[in-house]
Amino acid sequence: MAAMASWFRVAPAFLDPILALVEQIDRRVRRLRPIRRGGLLWLEARRHGGAPVVLGDGTPVAPGDALGIIHFDNRRLRDIAAGAWLTEAYEIARGDLRVLARWHAARPAASRPVAYCGVTLLAALTRRVGFEIHERRPSLGARIEDWYLRSILVRWSPAGRARLERGHGALIAREAWMSGPELERRFAEAAAQ
Repeated sequence: MAAMASWFRVAPAFLDPILALVEQIDRRVRRLRPIRRGGLLWLEARRHGGAPVVLGDGTPVAPGDALGIIHFDNRRLRDIAAGAWLTEAYEIARGDLRVLARWHAARPAASRPVAYCGVTLLAALTRRVGFEIHERRPSLGARIEDWYLRSILVRWSPAGRARLERGHGALIAREAWMSGPELERRFAEAAAQ
């Protein structure tokens, strides 16, 4: 019974080559691009396809609005985690966000993403950087995405399956959101000082 519960929590190791292929295909299909050379975060341009969202600073996000979807570079994160404490990764990601904020501010207003978001198992880290965290509506799709993200986490973590035991509470994905103006306020202004 425990083996069955483990199967639902994370993919079994024999699926690693398939998940690696899925991850490569997913990265190409989404046209992910690094925010900067040597960074930790990648960006995907997409239109909002969900329900309307009003962010904490009052910014409305309507269906069809331009979004910047933020992704981790898992290979880079693994390499950093293997050699140093994750404070290095935190500082690199903050540097990526400063670059992204400058890019956002330099774009014509009409072509800027309304907000930046992502789905993450690392909600505590993203909250610490300034993103607001939203719970996702329970659904079969959300459960499958949680399973996939936990499987990717195990695949890329130097701790392997032991990584699932770290942290507090259930390891489920949440949405992380930050409006474009808030990104500028937090990171473009900080970069200018």
